[in-house]
Amino acid sequence: MKIIGLDINMKVLIKLSLAEFVHRIRKIWIVGVLSLFLVGNSDQVKAQESMIPELSYPFLEKLIFTAKQNYPLVKINSRKINFANYNVQRAKLSWFDFFTLSAFYSPSTSVTLTNATLTGIQIGLFINFSNIVQKPTVIKQSKEELAIAQLTADQYLITLETDVKNRYFRYMQALSVLRVQNQNAIDIEALYKQIKFRYERGEETLENYTKLMVQNGDQKQKIIDAESAVLIAKNTLEELVGKKLEEVN
Repeated sequence: MKIIGLDINMKVLIKLSLAEFVHRIRKIWIVGVLSLFLVGNSDQVKAQESMIPELSYPFLEKLIFTAKQNYPLVKINSRKINFANYNVQRAKLSWFDFFTLSAFYSPSTSVTLTNATLTGIQIGLFINFSNIVQKPTVIKQSKEELAIAQLTADQYLITLETDVKNRYFRYMQALSVLRVQNQNAIDIEALYKQIKFRYERGEETLENYTKLMVQNGDQKQKIIDAESAVLIAKNTLEELVGKKLEEVN
């Protein structure tokens, strides 16, 4: 007969004294109850520790908004747009650059190349036809640079929003894993104390006691790893947001 993973030889039980028989049955019952407790409690933890109910989409929207306000690359893109817009305005206002108006004064009679005599103030107007031809192209190029700067900024805002969401989900995942590991540590610690108590009374083997002691130590290390994962995930999220999560409201 096999109960909770333990094999019982019925012939051996028959030969045992009544006290020993009761002692062995009691031992099997304790192990069975503890096993059922751990299995049932583990199922309860799995049912409770879902990350989805813990997500806060309003808070996530606040994180995205804050990141768009604070992240340096967003500000850089905004300045690039301003600079490109300035170039467009300058190109439009420089339509008269190809006209050159000059004046000079001659107090005495002077002779020009055409043998004409000039005295007093002379005014001249010069036209650069090359600039006239190139001006529409220059304005069009400035507008294209402005459009590219705007599209680049829009594209990065989409990328930033996606990055904030991904890092928020990783942070929440790390928190959920930490809660599970903490609950597992509580369960293992309770079982460890039970086994230690029984071992000290001579009711448990050194092998089982040692295994559980090692498992208890391993679980503590898992908690440290989970805590580290939470801190790293929180730090990477705050890098994009530009402030501590506790300061976002």
